[in-house]
Amino acid sequence: MAYDLPKLKIKNMNWNPQPTKKSEGIESFLKDSLGVDRRKSITQKVCPFCSKAVTLDSFKDELSLKEFHISGLCQSCQDSIFG
Repeated sequence: MAYDLPKLKIKNMNWNPQPTKKSEGIESFLKDSLGVDRRKSITQKVCPFCSKAVTLDSFKDELSLKEFHISGLCQSCQDSIFG
């Protein structure tokens, strides 16, 4: 499902997601809990929960895109978790 991207002001081919900064303790906890490095998952554009590839045009709004940079969750996993 594609969403209205003009408000995101980013072209998919130039999208270089950068994870938000967290303490090393939090990063270590998340990696141990998920079995996946959150930062690596985000930069590689792969959801750490479902392991599916993430594309810029898969997000329904800018808030969902911001959440991806925080958690790495794709739109589908965000919808499942946050409703």
